[in-house]
Amino acid sequence: MATQDTKECDETVDEAVEGVNRYEFNLLHCLAEGLPDLDDPRYAPVKAAPPPGCSAGRYGDFFCLRCERQGLNLLDAVAPVCAEVRAASGVLMTDLGVEGLWEWKADGRDGHGATVVAQLLLMAAERASLIGYSVDDLVRFLRTAAG
Repeated sequence: MATQDTKECDETVDEAVEGVNRYEFNLLHCLAEGLPDLDDPRYAPVKAAPPPGCSAGRYGDFFCLRCERQGLNLLDAVAPVCAEVRAASGVLMTDLGVEGLWEWKADGRDGHGATVVAQLLLMAAERASLIGYSVDDLVRFLRTAAG
């Protein structure tokens, strides 16, 4: 089982999701342009009905989901939760609670390095949209720059 080595939300998950590759992660709404209020009405649908395998809580001053999900790798486990939250509330979850993004460790697709990559991608998605870039723009950039 792959896990993040970050502090947990105040809430815990009641049920584990069955599957060979199970991932535990925190997913936060942490914006580049300020700290949303924990009582922000956009969180209401997610608090009332969190995505399967997740529970809503707080991570310091941030709204947080603590999740256990399955996937082929960490990115495959995190992305559907982000999509489900966005569909339910319009909120783009932007953070995995990684502190020290510069502390790189190439430990495979399920380790700390994967968590850093996922967080950087979520941050890029949120910040790019603030200046007018679309998801297609980001994908095109990555395909062109990285091949």
